[in-house]
Amino acid sequence: MSKKIKFNKCITCNKEFDTNLDTKPFCSKRCSYIDLNNWLDEKYLINTNEEDYERDF
Repeated sequence: MSKKIKFNKCITCNKEFDTNLDTKPFCSKRCSYIDLNNWLDEKYLINTNEEDYERDF
């Protein structure tokens, strides 16, 4: 029985890659480092509601 290969698109470069790779959801280590660098440079933001934060205290 042959194993079916599934493909996903890299969330950084949009290239298709085999889902069995260890770098998933990225196609390569390079793309994962690009994504990490974007987080560290604060290019990505997570919107929060300050009222929700204040209710926790």
